[in-house]
Amino acid sequence: MRRSIFWIVDGLDEAESPCDLLKLLSKIRSFAKVNFLIISRPTKNLSRDISDLLPTMVHERITALDTVEDIRAHVRLSVQKILPTDKIQEEIVQDILSKASGSFLWVKLVLDNIRDNWYTKDNIRTALNELPVGMEPLYEKMINIISQQPEKTRVMATRILTWIACAFLPLTIADLEEALKPEFKDFVNLRNAAEEICGHFIVVNESRVTLIHQTARQFLLRKTSNLSLTLSEHGGHKHAATASTSGGAIFDGHPFLRYALFFWAYHVSLASVDSNKLLDIILSFLEEYCLLWINGIALTKDLRILTRAAQHLKTYIRRRTQKASKEPSQRSAMARDSELLQWANDIIRIVARFGANLAESPNSIYKHVVPFCPKESIIVKTFSAGRQSGFSVKGLSSQTWNDCLARLSMGNDQVAAKLLCKDTFFITLLAASGTMVLWRAETCEEVQRITHGEYVTQIASCKTSNLVATAGFKSTRVWDITTGTELHCLPKERHHHTKALAFGEKDEEILIAYDDCVVQCIDLKTSTEKWRFTAKEPGSHDFSCARHVAFSTDRLQVAIVFRGRPVVAWSVQNSSSTYIAPRRCVLAEDRLRSTTEGDAWNAPEVALWHPMTNHLLILYEDTKIAVWNIADDEQLVYDHTAARAMTLSHDGNFLLTSDFHGTLSVWVIPEYRLAYQMKYDEPVTDLAFSPDGSRLYDLRGSFCNVWEPDALVRADDIDHDNLSSSYETFISEPVMSSDDNSQVLVTSLACDSSDRLYCVGKEDGGIAMYTTGGEKVRKLLSHSSSVSVIKLAWSTSEKYFASADDSGKVIVKRLKPPTADKDRWAVFPVCDTRTQNNDAVEHFLFHTLDEYLLIGCSSYVCVVNMKLKKEVCRTSDAGCRKIWLNHPTDNSTLVHVDESTERQYLWKTLEPKFETSDVDSKLSALSLLGAPKNVEQAVQIRHQWLILNVQESGGAGPYQGSGNRCFELLDLAKLKNAAAPSEHRTRRHVVEGLAKHIRQLVGCFQDRVVFLDHQFWLCTWEMEPVYSKHKRHFFLPKDWVSPTAVKLIALNKQGTLLCPRNGEVAVVRSRLSH
Repeated sequence: MRRSIFWIVDGLDEAESPCDLLKLLSKIRSFAKVNFLIISRPTKNLSRDISDLLPTMVHERITALDTVEDIRAHVRLSVQKILPTDKIQEEIVQDILSKASGSFLWVKLVLDNIRDNWYTKDNIRTALNELPVGMEPLYEKMINIISQQPEKTRVMATRILTWIACAFLPLTIADLEEALKPEFKDFVNLRNAAEEICGHFIVVNESRVTLIHQTARQFLLRKTSNLSLTLSEHGGHKHAATASTSGGAIFDGHPFLRYALFFWAYHVSLASVDSNKLLDIILSFLEEYCLLWINGIALTKDLRILTRAAQHLKTYIRRRTQKASKEPSQRSAMARDSELLQWANDIIRIVARFGANLAESPNSIYKHVVPFCPKESIIVKTFSAGRQSGFSVKGLSSQTWNDCLARLSMGNDQVAAKLLCKDTFFITLLAASGTMVLWRAETCEEVQRITHGEYVTQIASCKTSNLVATAGFKSTRVWDITTGTELHCLPKERHHHTKALAFGEKDEEILIAYDDCVVQCIDLKTSTEKWRFTAKEPGSHDFSCARHVAFSTDRLQVAIVFRGRPVVAWSVQNSSSTYIAPRRCVLAEDRLRSTTEGDAWNAPEVALWHPMTNHLLILYEDTKIAVWNIADDEQLVYDHTAARAMTLSHDGNFLLTSDFHGTLSVWVIPEYRLAYQMKYDEPVTDLAFSPDGSRLYDLRGSFCNVWEPDALVRADDIDHDNLSSSYETFISEPVMSSDDNSQVLVTSLACDSSDRLYCVGKEDGGIAMYTTGGEKVRKLLSHSSSVSVIKLAWSTSEKYFASADDSGKVIVKRLKPPTADKDRWAVFPVCDTRTQNNDAVEHFLFHTLDEYLLIGCSSYVCVVNMKLKKEVCRTSDAGCRKIWLNHPTDNSTLVHVDESTERQYLWKTLEPKFETSDVDSKLSALSLLGAPKNVEQAVQIRHQWLILNVQESGGAGPYQGSGNRCFELLDLAKLKNAAAPSEHRTRRHVVEGLAKHIRQLVGCFQDRVVFLDHQFWLCTWEMEPVYSKHKRHFFLPKDWVSPTAVKLIALNKQGTLLCPRNGEVAVVRSRLSH
């Protein structure tokens, strides 16, 4: 038997975040009936939130008359306990009730006073007569009592009340004692002292100190300016911020440490902005303790604290800016405001780029984070000087942060098709695999992956719960994204594609629109259809498929987009007994068209419903945007946005568009005036705003970019006392920006053997030489500007250099280093050839003594004699991918390694050094039974060992996954007299347990294998038969780790890492030997 559950929530308006609590309540699911009673003071925001999140809630207003009987019962019982036999009980009860005004709190305070004045009847009557009517007069009397205490006691009480009234969370007695230490020390019993001197304003419950009521907080901070004892809200927060940060106080006291770590910036955001003293204190704190503070937060694993703190600092600066705009005399005092803004931006970007690494290794903030930050960032200027960490990053020209907060890879070149922002998360949809990648919005950390199991075309979220729906070809599924649990699976009975999804008012039903214009509503409780209608006019024989469908915010209308026809808007009709004709958006330019000319010149592509006005925004093929007022059938057409994709902010104030090139633009609605533009040269797949409108998200290929322009104001950052002036300032002039992706991309790398130089091949066919300090030495050569250089090789002697492009052209040069007579590298031609059938070159190998060059393609290999400058031999080899290397001891021999064998060939002729018997060939063939395998990578360690990444064909590739690959150690010393592949088992050894740790092999350093793990840490592993451990050295920033860049990463013999980054190469020096 199911029982009903009753939940009572009293004082909702006093909650830290009432809206968040309502969201949690709206998400409760139970087999039993759950009933809520919510009690709160009425506020506009709460009334709206309750209506949105709990639409079935019945609203009733409680008046003073409604509480009379409850107060009467409480007062009568209390007075009976105080005066059990006195005849004046009823008189006292009536006197209290006449003055209560429905407030239990006032009654409680009155009864407390009577308990202290019950000795004689005159005492009681005096106490009653002196009691003020209402709450504020009572608070005023309590303030007067406090103010009459001795000065030191009065100051102590004022400071205690200030801390308790301004605190973000209730302080413990230990917290409070530590916070008071700068002024008051050695309390005998702070709990008793606080209760004694604070005039009934505070309550201590389980060692936590709080005010008696929310009204007391409002009174103390906002209504004491004309009283005998004054508390200032902004002044109180200024004191709290100062006490939390002055002289490193944040780290001095253990009891107060956690509170100060988390909330010092909150107090800064609300502090007074009248002088520069607090600003100087905060800047001094950041300059000395910022890294220590970040380390402390990282130890808690909750990096959202850092992001929120940075936003609090921005709010403080914004308030100072607003004040200076009204008082020109204050502008000269804002000289250091830009410094604090730089700190806030640095903190936000550090969390986005390094958050996951910091949570895993908090101490890395000291050594590894600062070198990866731009040279002109304030954190580098402050903490890089004098640090001898042995870790440095050079080669990048960018000196400052850009607006890109993070560039997130989907992994393994997977392409995301759709974006969805949901509460504190954002979701990227990998449509081909049906996988939702869930990211934490504040820190850009990947949380989990949820797989639908088939190609997914649509995704939608419920605004009142954690539910997200995905629609594939065969089924529609509903998920709880907080747990990753599948709650409903709805098989599709129809073979048409889903074009739109939307949850109903509650999360108990879902609306689905198909490309044949059928709209149906599914009851999620029963998984049955509640209703359906076809959005076609009676008698219509049009069988065109809808290109795009969009439900209105209230789910009462649906817009359908067809190619070459006007957009139509239907009222959602859940009853077959009624018919409401649709509205058609016919542009002025199409109204005079004849029937034979068709319906529309301009093909509509996308339609969006404005969340507030219910106007329909329609994007056309020629980039025009029509704003259609359906109710009045009026249109406004804007042709200046150049939009190819668009989305609206959640509040409808801004429109985000991208053009053909990928430039992002933010437009202010309703003027459609440009507010912000980010130039970027890569097409966009999808766009989204964060719920608060402060961040932009876009999908480009296998990346999701997260942008946080300073030009976009967060709703909670605005000083609502100056709302109009804030917005006028914000939208007055557009902010133009650009990203650093315009440089020609790096497509290949080659290192020298002495840690001095490296060479770079690019997608425009150019090849140049650089120093490891990042300075360009010279341009070496050029392939055609229409091809990409895909392979480079530099001989060990640095005498010869080979390059190949994606058209099959191979160019070999002889290099001569600078001399006393000539101060630059000289370049001489050796050969210029093209591969057979224009095959792409997969492998270069120089002879140990530079006598030969091996060129390997997918179908053959050949050898070029460097002295003769021509090809001397060739052999066809159409098997799986293979590895070639020089024999460790015999200069006349090279070694060919594949997934099962190692064979030796002569350099001069490419003939086998040893004959292979028929038996050995059969043994080799037998080893290939089962899943075919490829050797994806090989790293040679000194001259004795080779570690092989052996991958099953068709697997995930070297960039992701470890279940279908293994790592084998090959003992090259045993090749000396090996004549047959049947002996390969004695030379190879599978290293158990290693594969799961390696994402990408990078190279070797001394006698250790170097690799990137799955969190992009550069790691080393000392060879051992069975894996036991590896060592992490440093991590790569999140916006460096594209699949293409990771595959090109190179490591020279001295342990210097080369990593392509936006057309440049980052040179990372570290102490891998430590």
